[in-house]
Amino acid sequence: MYRIILLLILSTLLLSSCTSKKEISNEKDYHKYMQDGLIKKEAEKSVLEINFWENRLQKDTGSYVNMLELAINYLSLFKHTGKIAYLNTGDSLLKRSSAKLNNTNPEILFSLTQNSITQHNFIQAANYTAAAKKMDADMYTIRLLEFDTFMELGKYKEALSSLKTVKDKSSFDYLVRMAKWEDHSGNLEAAIELMETAFKKIKEKNKSLYCWTLSSLGDMYGHAGRIEDAYHAYLNVLKKDPSNLYCLKGIAWITYSHDNKTKEAKEILKFILSQIEMPDLKLVLAEIAETEGDIKTKQDLLLEFITDVTKPGYGDMYNKYLIKIYAEELKNPDVALVLATKELNNRFTPQTCDGIAWAYYNKGEKVKAFEYSRGYVNKYTFEPEALLHSAFIYADNGKKSEAIALFKKCLESEFELGPIAVTQIKSKLSDLQ
Repeated sequence: MYRIILLLILSTLLLSSCTSKKEISNEKDYHKYMQDGLIKKEAEKSVLEINFWENRLQKDTGSYVNMLELAINYLSLFKHTGKIAYLNTGDSLLKRSSAKLNNTNPEILFSLTQNSITQHNFIQAANYTAAAKKMDADMYTIRLLEFDTFMELGKYKEALSSLKTVKDKSSFDYLVRMAKWEDHSGNLEAAIELMETAFKKIKEKNKSLYCWTLSSLGDMYGHAGRIEDAYHAYLNVLKKDPSNLYCLKGIAWITYSHDNKTKEAKEILKFILSQIEMPDLKLVLAEIAETEGDIKTKQDLLLEFITDVTKPGYGDMYNKYLIKIYAEELKNPDVALVLATKELNNRFTPQTCDGIAWAYYNKGEKVKAFEYSRGYVNKYTFEPEALLHSAFIYADNGKKSEAIALFKKCLESEFELGPIAVTQIKSKLSDLQ
């Protein structure tokens, strides 16, 4: 009974925390994009192409062109369905195409680099770029892909060095990567300005780039607390591409985190899941369930997520989330530590160091957690969740003033962190002050 009362109190606090805010989302704006079949139409186009190229490949099994076209369409089908098997099939066909040419075709190696990044095989991605470089490939593309892979691997000096060699500092490709660099460096306003400049360059000439750039801007506006700008950015993408579920996801988060309309947020998220496999949405639904005090639903969703992303084919794509779930929710920090160590071996970044610090913290090894947080996380990343973990770690290691400063810094990202984290922050600040 006591636990139930506590949950009801927490639920009331969370549900009332945003009542003074001006509501931004309006169901009339986005409901028209919640239609069955929009994604299906796009997927069907890829299926038709796959059937065509598979017939061609059966007639000419040695053709790398047929394999390459098949790969492109399987990767497109993955984008529209979220089915991991299509991503892996596309990757396999890319590798077969490359092997047919003794891995000497730079364009295929470039595609393999990008696909490896999607699969979180970052070391492999860097190796493909290095192989293309040996083939006397286009250095402009090489430098851009070097930046992408070095950033993922935590080799930030090398990433910036590669980017600086790009001669055309006004090109779209340069601007979006420089925006990523500024964001990484904590210069969010500069990053937004660069991305806005890049967006002006493409306008509506290229639908895919238009939607990607504007949705990225929406994310950045949200991080900067410009929630209304983020909302309109997502809506403008949907006007251009009604099947863009990523932007519907962004609107769902605004509806929940800013407007505190959990019912509407759940409706959007469940619609998206009815159209595409997007496992991380179950984590958002789990958080909403906790906000509403529905702990059983939260636990069921977390277990569903684990079942989904530990199936063959996903590899390390969702380790970041699994580390947090095992450490916090399932009270199994040993499993979290195994996964965090694996991530750290794959790439040494502030985020992977945060993962191992958080696993140690939840294991009760607070000194080890502090060593990682102090040495590799705090002041090395501006990612809100990593800073939040550092705040708890510092607080429990007696670093009161530093912890208070970190918690207050985290409150600047309350939209991104969400209502539950904000409640935890305020509670901890009350204890410390």
